[in-house]
Amino acid sequence: MEEAKWLYDQLTPLTPILTALSAATPIHRSYLSDMDSRWDIITQGNDDRTPEERGLFEEKHYQKLICAGIEVPIAQHIANMFIRDPLLVLKDQIEQDDESCTDHFDYLQISVWNSMRFKPPPPDNDSNIGWRVEFRPTEIQLTDFENSAFSIFVVLLTRVIISYNLIFVTNVSKINQNMTRAVKRDAVLNEKLCFRNKLVTCEMTSEGKRKVRGKSETEISTDDLTVNEIINGMKNMFKSIFTYRQCHFRK
Repeated sequence: MEEAKWLYDQLTPLTPILTALSAATPIHRSYLSDMDSRWDIITQGNDDRTPEERGLFEEKHYQKLICAGIEVPIAQHIANMFIRDPLLVLKDQIEQDDESCTDHFDYLQISVWNSMRFKPPPPDNDSNIGWRVEFRPTEIQLTDFENSAFSIFVVLLTRVIISYNLIFVTNVSKINQNMTRAVKRDAVLNEKLCFRNKLVTCEMTSEGKRKVRGKSETEISTDDLTVNEIINGMKNMFKSIFTYRQCHFRK
């Protein structure tokens, strides 16, 4: 679970970058739009939370999770899904045993449209599947090769993050701002996204948890960068994501 939480936090700031890189939906209902991505359209169709609801969580469910020993951030994350009923319910799956099936929870989680999804293990005690993170903004491409390339890129990115204990965490407000920019026409070429101007790392403690090395590295210093600058780096600025990936393969 610790690794899943770590990846969730580090991958979330990268979702706008992959949204811009993979944007492949300029046409909606036969109309050519001023957006290259489907993200805003699907958000409007799957998440009806008001701005006020987005910052709330259901107190009863929150307390139940806390009493069960769930740590505060995870309890808040899950309790936030219970502020209202799900939008999606399948007629033939209403009556289910929630002790052995997670479909009801999955439908509820679908209704809270996030670029990352934190997925608990299946209820089957015999399953070897643990906590998972789902990276969700990447769009379907025209060819199998392109789809495979994006899938492999994200998988390799997770290996680099774990191997080097990289820190990408930034303010959620900045991520939301980046996502707004990332869906615009030709965002991959013309838009700049707010991103850390220095990639820092953390260290593993004896308890197996990650800890930021120094106080200065907890400070988030950002600049507006193009997708190319974030992926490939800028001269005399910081090690790029691509540079870390190359170093990983040379080990």
